[in-house]
Amino acid sequence: MVLLFMPLVGGAAYLLIELLPEFSGSITGQRAVRNVRHTLNPGAELRQHEAAWQQSPNVDNSRRYAEALLDAGKTDEAEEIINQALRGLFKTEPTLLLLKAHLQFESGRTAEAVDTLESLQHHNPDFRSAEGHLLYARSLEAQDRIEDAIREYSAVSGYFPGVEARYRLALCLAADGQGNAATREFESILNDAKLAPPHFRKSQKQWLDAVKKELA
Repeated sequence: MVLLFMPLVGGAAYLLIELLPEFSGSITGQRAVRNVRHTLNPGAELRQHEAAWQQSPNVDNSRRYAEALLDAGKTDEAEEIINQALRGLFKTEPTLLLLKAHLQFESGRTAEAVDTLESLQHHNPDFRSAEGHLLYARSLEAQDRIEDAIREYSAVSGYFPGVEARYRLALCLAADGQGNAATREFESILNDAKLAPPHFRKSQKQWLDAVKKELA
């Protein structure tokens, strides 16, 4: 029915969900699949996670419900769900703290995001998250802790799965008055991209275009 009456969106959904399971398993693919599902049935995912949370408000259901609320722009409700879950034995649960830090950062409360991420690392020294590490660097930069931000950008750039961390590192270097170092980093990003597989360049087009714009 979807393919018949919504050929463009339906075809995209079929391609992403049925024909490209490897793509839909990636971070970028998961976001694309969520966007398609939201287009086909707005609010369905939110209702699904809300029902699961009401039935069993455990850590995983709380995280998924809070993420769905954030996607729907309901930040206050999302924060309430996160804070409810961060109690008792789970008051230092890393995935919930990371989600809370994301919410704080997006709300402009970057100092709180720094504190939350440092608490996460203190209580969970073995927890690793490239996205969380990048968020920490961005939060430090937003607090004008430029030297600390450059150090963290440099560290996360070594393992972040994409161009964004290196792009933000170069911008931070430029903001610190290290123009030559920033230019070298931008040029290195483009040179490395030339050697990367086509699907990588396609998935990173947004950031590669931003790098080219900075060099221009």
